[in-house]
Amino acid sequence: MVSVMTSVPAMLFDLIQAPLRWQVLHAGLELDLFDHLTDGRDVAELGASLGLDQRRLMVVLDALCAMELLDKQGCRYQVAAPAAPYLRSDSDRSLRPMLQTLPLLRHADVLAVLRGEGAETPPDLSDPAFWDRSAASLRSFHRGMGADLMIDLLESLPEWPSVRRVLDLGAGSETLALRIVGQRPQRTVTVLDLPPLAARIAGAVDGRVRVISGDFNETDLGGPHDLIWASMTLYFARDLIAVLRKARQALAAGGVFVSLHEGLTRERTAPESHVIGRLVPALRGVNVSFEHGQIATALRQAGFAEVESRQVATPFGLIELDVARG
Repeated sequence: MVSVMTSVPAMLFDLIQAPLRWQVLHAGLELDLFDHLTDGRDVAELGASLGLDQRRLMVVLDALCAMELLDKQGCRYQVAAPAAPYLRSDSDRSLRPMLQTLPLLRHADVLAVLRGEGAETPPDLSDPAFWDRSAASLRSFHRGMGADLMIDLLESLPEWPSVRRVLDLGAGSETLALRIVGQRPQRTVTVLDLPPLAARIAGAVDGRVRVISGDFNETDLGGPHDLIWASMTLYFARDLIAVLRKARQALAAGGVFVSLHEGLTRERTAPESHVIGRLVPALRGVNVSFEHGQIATALRQAGFAEVESRQVATPFGLIELDVARG
C-alpha cells in the first residue's frame, strides 16, 4: 500500500513536468542552441546574437542544465559531453531529425482528437510518400541508437559468425547494412524497401549492398539468404503468414529469420512506452502494434520448426526478439 501511495503520486506529479521538459528541448532545437554552445558561450553574447532577452534565455538555459543537456560555469553555457553526439547537427549520431519529426506524428490534443474536433486524415503507413518524408528521421534513429542495438542482437546469435548473405526487410536506411558489411568484407547485404527509400539507400551504399525497390508483399525476396532481418516492418504485411512463408523459402539451408517488434501485453495496455507512444496514431485509426507472441505464432504457422523468443530492453521500450529456424 505504501509503495502504491508513493509511486502513483510521484508519477502524476512527473506528468506535469514532462510536457515542459519537451518544450524546453524543442526550444533548444529550434534555436540551434546545441550548435551555438559547442565550445561554450556567455549568455549575454548568446542572447544578443539570437535577439533574445538575456534574463528569459538564462531561465531556459538553466532548465537545459537541470536536464543535464548543458553544463554551466558562471554565465557561460556549453553542451554537456554525453548529450553532444545526439544533439549537435554535425554529429553522425545526431537525433535531431528524429526529435523534430516524430513529435508531429505522436503529439496532439488528445481530447480534441477523441471528440473528433478538427480530425486529421490518418497517415497511410503503406504510402511510399509517407516514408520518403520520414527518411531523415529513420536515418537519425538508426545512427543514434537503433543500429547499435541491432548489431548487438545479431552478434548474440550462434549463427552470426557464419552468416555471409543478409536480407534487411524494410530497412528504412542504409545504416545497418553498412555496419554489417563493414564488419567483414566477405559479407553482403540485400536491402528491400519501398521505392523512395530504396532510391535514397542506393545512393548511399557501395557494391556490397544490393538494393531492391519494392513492396515485400509482392516483390521476390531473392536468395538464398543466410539471415533475414525484419525490424518494425511486419505491420505492413497484408497476409503476415504468407509473407513469413515467402521469407522462409528465401532462406538458405540452416538460415535464420529474425524479427524485432513490440509485443503488447495485459490486453494491449502494456508496455506503457508503446501504448502511449502510439496513442495518437491509434486514435486516428492506425493501431498496428503486435501483441505478445503474435509474430512467434505466425512464424510457426508459416512452417518454421523452431521459434525462440525473448524480450529486449531498449532506450525506446521493451521489444520482442523472435528468432525462427528450420
